[in-house]
Amino acid sequence: MNNSLRACLALFKREFASIAVFSFATNLLMLAPTLYLLQLYDRVLVSGNVHTLFAVTLITCFLFLVMGFCEWMRSLVAIKAGVRFDQLLSSRIFTLGFSTGLGSSRNLANEAMQDLTYIRQFMTGNGLFAFFDTPWTLLYIAVLFILHPLLGAVATVFCLIQFGLGVWNQLSSEQPLQQAGKATTASQRFLDSKARNVETLHVMGMIPHLFLRWQALQKRWHKLDGDVVGIQARNQMMTKFVRYSMQSLMLAAAALLAIRGHISIGAMIAANVLIARALQPFDVIVGTWKQFIQARQSAGRLNALLGFEFAGKRASEVAEKPASEIEGIKGNVSLKGLTVRLEGSGRTLLRDINLEIAPGQILTIMGPSGSGKTTLARCLAGVCAWQGGVLLIDGIDATGIPRRQWAASLGYLPQDVDLIEGSIAENIARFAMPEPADVIEAARTAGIHESILRLPHGYDTRIDDSATLLSGGQRQQLGLARAIYRKPVLLLLDEPNSHLDEHGEASLLSALAGLKQQGKSIVLISHRASILRITDRLLIMKNGEVEHYGPRDTVMAEMTLARPSPAVRAA
Repeated sequence: MNNSLRACLALFKREFASIAVFSFATNLLMLAPTLYLLQLYDRVLVSGNVHTLFAVTLITCFLFLVMGFCEWMRSLVAIKAGVRFDQLLSSRIFTLGFSTGLGSSRNLANEAMQDLTYIRQFMTGNGLFAFFDTPWTLLYIAVLFILHPLLGAVATVFCLIQFGLGVWNQLSSEQPLQQAGKATTASQRFLDSKARNVETLHVMGMIPHLFLRWQALQKRWHKLDGDVVGIQARNQMMTKFVRYSMQSLMLAAAALLAIRGHISIGAMIAANVLIARALQPFDVIVGTWKQFIQARQSAGRLNALLGFEFAGKRASEVAEKPASEIEGIKGNVSLKGLTVRLEGSGRTLLRDINLEIAPGQILTIMGPSGSGKTTLARCLAGVCAWQGGVLLIDGIDATGIPRRQWAASLGYLPQDVDLIEGSIAENIARFAMPEPADVIEAARTAGIHESILRLPHGYDTRIDDSATLLSGGQRQQLGLARAIYRKPVLLLLDEPNSHLDEHGEASLLSALAGLKQQGKSIVLISHRASILRITDRLLIMKNGEVEHYGPRDTVMAEMTLARPSPAVRAA
């Protein structure tokens, strides 16, 4: 366990100490039945005194009441600790789960929250209590030694056997449990990824073929899960058999000692109760081992996730200027030697990119597919990690700007517009509390206001992530309205006119011209030459490198000169 999760658990020292105290009281009071049996057989039955029987029984019932209260209190403490643990980490895990650059899975947030749930459930279950109860096995063995050394020796051997069974259970079930968990995750990811494209799958007739693949995943999961269930059932059966056999053997040993007059009948019965209590924690550990392994795996994944947060904090510590000193962002963006490599393959996506973006200017990025345009936009948006160079915002390293402040200063329209389940107003307002005037202004600027008013409930119309009520152009306009909501200082628009008709494109150009006059820094990625009418600077990319860059007219002149003449092309 690394420092991240260990530091969180360190905050629960008081709760764990309370559980340990209540566990001590509970296990100590577990001796009450033993003492009661000794008094009953060795004193009450011999003397025949009813008053003694009444007093001993009353005291024992009171001790049982205190023991039940202690068990209830430690359960209550564990439940409260689990809830507090969830509240302490849920915000961080949720944020990190939706952070980019942490992995290829789009379901990272859901998996991270499930991992948090697994750990919380283990913290509030019997498995945790078994770990606190196991050390008190020594107490019961000590009492058995007091009753007779032979009983203590037998109990020690039996506990060692039970411990060996626990180790055997771990060795035999850990790897199958891990394989079954991976198979479950793979099957769930497969369904989640395909559910987002259900219409395409249906129209293209892909569902039967995908069903065969999912069926293969399910078949593998069923086999692995069946193996796990079989191993767990076998281990539990073996553990029960050994435990019941050892209890019977302990009773037989105590009976032999009683026959020979070494111990009383009460001690014989008490020995059976004590060995049962001594072996119980081992039995619970075996029964909850699956949950323990699951919680441990979840802790490992959360450790890795929290490690990214730690790395991000370290990066901000070495920024040129502390984040707390940053005032208003003006929108001066500078890239110096920016280089991006694809993790795993080592392929370079961007190589030594240098450019300047000033407020009140529109930079248009063009180039063939796969030239690195979208990767560059994602770097500017802070959703793609780079391995070389630096990104400066107003002369400050971008890693030193608080993420929330940067997000409020940035408007981003990705190539594929993803809308989130909620109202149209909530989507435009980025799911903050919508300001009606700002929402309407953004919709008007994006040219979608009239279309929204024609919907069943206007701005309160509910949409899901597929947004079937909206056309492709309307989705793009809604994404643009979300990007320009409250007029951020920097706009990154990836193919903002790819789904627009002539009227929609005219509205887009008008909106961008107005934002330019307001002093906004605007970066456009487009294949359409019509966007050049409002462009100030032009960047032409090829194979992840800058081929041409500078003022629009200068770059277009360079491209004209570089283009072969008709005679050369004919040759």
